[in-house]
Amino acid sequence: MDLGGYIHETIFEEKEKYIYLYELLWDNLDEDGYVITDEEGHEIDALFKANALKNLIGEFVYRVYDEVNEASYEDVIDSLEALGIGLDEIVDYCYEDENIDADDEDDEITVKNAYDYITEQTADKLLELFSADDLFDYFFSATYDFEQDFTYAFEDVDEFQAFVDSNTEKLDEYKEEYPSVMSWIEGGMIV
Repeated sequence: MDLGGYIHETIFEEKEKYIYLYELLWDNLDEDGYVITDEEGHEIDALFKANALKNLIGEFVYRVYDEVNEASYEDVIDSLEALGIGLDEIVDYCYEDENIDADDEDDEITVKNAYDYITEQTADKLLELFSADDLFDYFFSATYDFEQDFTYAFEDVDEFQAFVDSNTEKLDEYKEEYPSVMSWIEGGMIV
């Protein structure tokens, strides 16, 4: 099975306008070794991390546009069950990591705790790989329609990055409009 392809299709392509943002971030996480999608046995970990990335984007959208963050730990369970990985295997994965607060009486709480923990770890990793300013620019460029200023559709990641790089002044103006969002990014993007 092509786990990377599965992640892109089921998680990252859910909202078409975010595809290149996910691709940019995911490729950097992959290059850094934070995610592994080409070796058997890493399905649970990779899907937790992909959903954590989706959660961070959802939280950004919530903070900027006041739209509900629809990402949840249930997405992890659903995407893993679609691969034939059941709740017992997911919970076993959670128990293997001593940093995840496991609840012996409620498997769903254990999975939720794992999701929260991995989302925090993913945020930390993104802040290692990118500056807070860059993350704001990427998140905002992918999620904002820019219809008031100009209309732009991206064809690939390079075009997306070129757009961000060529619009730093305008993006800096948006940062000034959303100081609490910048503080959230700089503070570790705690969800």
